[in-house]
This record gives sequence, structure tokens and C-alpha cells, in this order.
Amino acid sequence: MNRLIIIGNGFDLAHGIKTSYKDFIADYFSDAINSIYLSRPYEDELIQINVKQNQYYYPDPLNKITSKNSLDFINKILTSNPIFSMQFKSGLLKNSFNQIEKMNWVDLEIEYFSTLLATRHAFKNNNQLAEIQKVNKQLDYLKEKLIDYLKEQQLTFFNNYKKKPLVDCFTERIHTYEVVTTELEEDQLPKNLFFLNFNYTDTFEVYYDACRKKIPSDLDYIHGDLGGTHGQPIFGFGDELDKNYLEFEDERNNELFKHIKSFEYLKNKNYYRLIRFLESDDYQVQIYGHSCGLSDRTMLNQIFEHDNCKSIKIFYHQREDGTNDYTEKTYEISRHFKDKGMMRKKVVPFDYSRAMPQPKL
Repeated sequence: MNRLIIIGNGFDLAHGIKTSYKDFIADYFSDAINSIYLSRPYEDELIQINVKQNQYYYPDPLNKITSKNSLDFINKILTSNPIFSMQFKSGLLKNSFNQIEKMNWVDLEIEYFSTLLATRHAFKNNNQLAEIQKVNKQLDYLKEKLIDYLKEQQLTFFNNYKKKPLVDCFTERIHTYEVVTTELEEDQLPKNLFFLNFNYTDTFEVYYDACRKKIPSDLDYIHGDLGGTHGQPIFGFGDELDKNYLEFEDERNNELFKHIKSFEYLKNKNYYRLIRFLESDDYQVQIYGHSCGLSDRTMLNQIFEHDNCKSIKIFYHQREDGTNDYTEKTYEISRHFKDKGMMRKKVVPFDYSRAMPQPKL
């Protein structure tokens, strides 16, 4: 039996890399504010910040705006500020900013789809095409800013963490009690490992290098990587099972599909390589730091409901207050199954699961 290892954004966060949506937006606003001087405004595809008439702005070197305080500063501008006025040009950014404390990347991709739906219903004919193009152009710009931000984060990250705890998890035996959908006579090492990285960053590769010394291993940047070596970064919506998405196919507006992941997957070999692995033999899935949200349902449904998928093991996040996200993960995983009975057979119960080891120096 093989093993498919799913790596999500929580894996990077566990390594101290600031890759959350909140971290990114805080940095974006910090850069925007710090570009303002005297009466010169700031404007891009997403926002416009103006200095009010007869007002001037002099940055205070002793109280500089950084990613640590930029969100509070923006909130003050939006409520009551004698110097600045601000306008969101992007409904996507505005809605996500209003939910910034609980917004994850999967939530942003779902918010993009909601914005696309709202635009489609609000406008007709030529106006609809122009407005949808506008939404897509704004997402393109947000994606460009994100890639620039992540490149900076990756350049400043050095993985000096101890490798053994995570490598031991990746290469552990598949236990008989973790599999009930097929007969496993004894605990066994996986024949092959396949790292399915949903991040654009290469944080996991040092662990991959260690694992392949023990077990034949392969890797796949399913959403591309920052340098484009493994494909250009893919960002958008990936739930073809959504009933609203099905309505898109009845329209003659290809702009609706511009940021639908299924079509982006066809631009490189990554998805094809994943399918070849799924078809090759029985496999167990391990999940590390991935939300399993609906924005990746097309792919996750294919992985989880595949006949060769025999077991799904969650390496949950153990919070400092003693709680964990195991149950929330099972809620999300269930949404990728049409056969709920099969889901309960495949997901390894909590008693046989454990927390993802937190990297330590």
C-alpha cells in the first residue's frame, strides 16, 4: 500500500512562516500606507487612499506603520480619520477585510466565487462581461501581490528545525487498525510516498529529501510554485460540484472560468501525475495543515472517494488551550463524500489519530 501525504498552509504556519491571509493583507496595507507622503494619494486595482483637502501626511519615524499595526490604522481610516479617506475598489477585498480575523485562503477563494456569482446576477449582456473581467483582473492583481509577498517570506526562512518527528510520521507503518476497507494482514511500511503540496513554498522539501532515503518518494506542487519550476501558481475556485457552478456551463461567457482551478490544472502535468499515483495501487492519505475546504472539492473528492483510497489519517492541530481541530476537519472531509457511510469507514477515528508534531529548533 502507498501513502499520499497532503501538505497545506498550516504546515508553513507551524514553521513560523507568516503565510496566513491576515499576515499577507497586513503587509499589503502597510506598504500602501507607507507610500503616502504629504498630499500624494495611494491607488491600485483594489483600493484608493486619499489625503483629505487641505491636509498633509508626514510619516512619524517613531511610530511607523508596519504589518503589526496596519490593520488597526486602516480601521481608523474607515471609521473616523481627519487626514485620510479610503475607498475599496474591490468588493472581494472589502468583504474579506471585514472578516479578516477568521479568513483563511480557502475562505478567500470561496468569497471570490461568491463575488463572481453576485456580479453575474447583477449585470447582463455586455455590462456583465466587463464587470466579470474587472473582478478577475482584481484577483489577478491580488495574486501578483501574494506571490511577491511569499517570495520575501521564503527568502528569509531557514529550516533549522529538527526533522525527525515529522519524518517519523511521514514514514511510519500503516497499522492494521487504521484500515477497515480492505484486509491488511499486518502492519506495513508504505511502498511509496507521494507528497501533494498545496502550498507555493518549498518548506516541506527538506522532509521529502529525508524520507526518500528511507522509502521511494515523489512530490507534486499541485498549485505550482513561486518560481514556476513546477508550474505557475494556481489560485481560484475548485468546486465543480457546487450547484451554482453548474449554471456557468450553460452560459457563453468564458470569462467565468478564468480562475476555475480545473482548467488551470490542464496547463501542466501536476494533476495528471497525481491521477497516475491514485490509479497505481491502494493508498492511505495523511493530512498535515490542510483545511480540506470546499475550494478544493473537485480534487479532494477524487482523492477521498477513489476505490484505491483505503484510509484517511488526520494529523490535527493541537491548540494551546488544549482543544484541537480534529472534529472540524471531519466536517470538512465529509463534504467531499457523496457516500457518507464510506467516509466513516475511511477516516481514522480520533483515538487512533494524533497531533501534527510542532517543529522545534
